Amino acid sequence: MNLGLTSEQKMLHAAAAAFCAEHFSIERVRQMISDPTHDLGFVWSAIADQGWLGILVPASLGGPGLGFNELGIVLENFGRALAPVPFFSAAALGVPAIALGTSDGVRERHLGALLDGSGRATLAALEDASLPSPDCALDTRAVANEAGFRLTGRKVFVPDLVGATLVVVLADLSGERALFAVETNAPGVTIEAVSLTDSTSRSASLRLDQVQVAVDARLGGAELTERLLEFANVGLAAQCVAASEAVLNQVVEYVKTRTQFGVPIGTFQAVQHPLANLFAEIESARSVYHYAAWTVDQQSSDRSGAVALARLAAAESYRHACVVSLQAHGGIGFTWEYDLHLHLKRAKHNQFAFGMPDEYTERIAVHALGLGSAD
Repeated sequence: MNLGLTSEQKMLHAAAAAFCAEHFSIERVRQMISDPTHDLGFVWSAIADQGWLGILVPASLGGPGLGFNELGIVLENFGRALAPVPFFSAAALGVPAIALGTSDGVRERHLGALLDGSGRATLAALEDASLPSPDCALDTRAVANEAGFRLTGRKVFVPDLVGATLVVVLADLSGERALFAVETNAPGVTIEAVSLTDSTSRSASLRLDQVQVAVDARLGGAELTERLLEFANVGLAAQCVAASEAVLNQVVEYVKTRTQFGVPIGTFQAVQHPLANLFAEIESARSVYHYAAWTVDQQSSDRSGAVALARLAAAESYRHACVVSLQAHGGIGFTWEYDLHLHLKRAKHNQFAFGMPDEYTERIAVHALGLGSAD
């Protein structure tokens, strides 16, 4: 595994960095989060024009056929900028579910719109705060009938559901896991926005009341579900690692200019040592994230443990970076005038996204001890 970027990946990084600098300055981010009804039309069209929504779409379907190493580069830049747009849920979850699923009909009807930005898809997997593992029963049910399937149930913490045109729902079908493509304007679909502490993220609950979908709405089963959750967690790790670095860079600049006793506080060892330790922690998290992305792209047999470790290490390094930075600011970093509080709230949100930290700790332990599947 080569951790260095290829020339094409360097170009992608430069393009994503320039895009974020143009569209997601911190002043612009603050404007966007202050108005939840803000129209994303222009910036979303600009993202679609870059082709980034289809990074994981295979070449056989007209996509670039790239992997998570490439998508991670874009996600890093979006995470670093705190971009309050539904790129992660669309490019890492919604689009891959349709592109990699088994339904040709759903692809023909929806993939084009998802890639050009006129449509948007997300994933509804959680029914509570826990990771949906195979041994846990799902309350959301799908029942086969002559017209296809009828879905009933409720999903929570669905990322960027408000405004999505399509949602991929994980449900129980005769005792097996199955994914279904559901149009959000279908009869029986109810969407309720949820207010989050992290104002840069959007979430909602989904209620399905006898929602009828076609026979070809079924996209896949347990294997596709696990793959999408791998995408979710490696994508989360990519954003956390880059955001951690952004927080560290901000606090380093702050301690260079904040003076006490006539000298910059960055000259004090009590300030220097936590920042040095934080740098080492973030670098470790970046290493495990890159390895996890590689295992997902290569479909390596140890990807379950690698993904769990990357997700846990990256989310924790982001949280820790914010806490250390907050201490270096003397607590004022939590005030609205400073940008740090935006990162702190995003870090806490990411820490509990797609399952509880203890669940990923258990996966890591099971993998390390060779006890088989943690699912």
